[in-house]
Amino acid sequence: MPYFERKPYVSTPLPVSPIAPQPDAQPISDIARRVLGAERDTQQPLEGPFACRKTCHPGGTATILLSFDAPNGGGPVALQFEPGDLINRNGDTLPANRVNVVPPQIQLNPGESTDVAVIVTVPDLADPGEYHGRIACAGTVQTSIIVMYEVAGAQT
Repeated sequence: MPYFERKPYVSTPLPVSPIAPQPDAQPISDIARRVLGAERDTQQPLEGPFACRKTCHPGGTATILLSFDAPNGGGPVALQFEPGDLINRNGDTLPANRVNVVPPQIQLNPGESTDVAVIVTVPDLADPGEYHGRIACAGTVQTSIIVMYEVAGAQT
């Protein structure tokens, strides 16, 4: 006959706590400023082109918030923004008149910062896909920012 010896199983149960999704308590502009500040503090220049991406739906609007600041010890920064057409791989276009930059121009003194919104109004019949375009920045600095708006399928 087999012989079995019963021994107590000793273990410390690990506490189980459900992880609930945490709402974003910090605005994305604050996070962007912190990331850019960390890049600036380590003396690593940011390499372009810069790309910002947002998902949107036909018949809706979508906003990308950009943060600009004038470095301390420098001169004032003046920029004027001019949006271009947004085009997807199939050649479909969201025309520039559907893209608004608010405010369209900024003037910053050294140490000041501000946010600029790039708002696209998507037509009701826009084809799904990723639309790419540029926001030209003219003034103290000549550059452009690439924006991508991913138009999802029509909402039901």
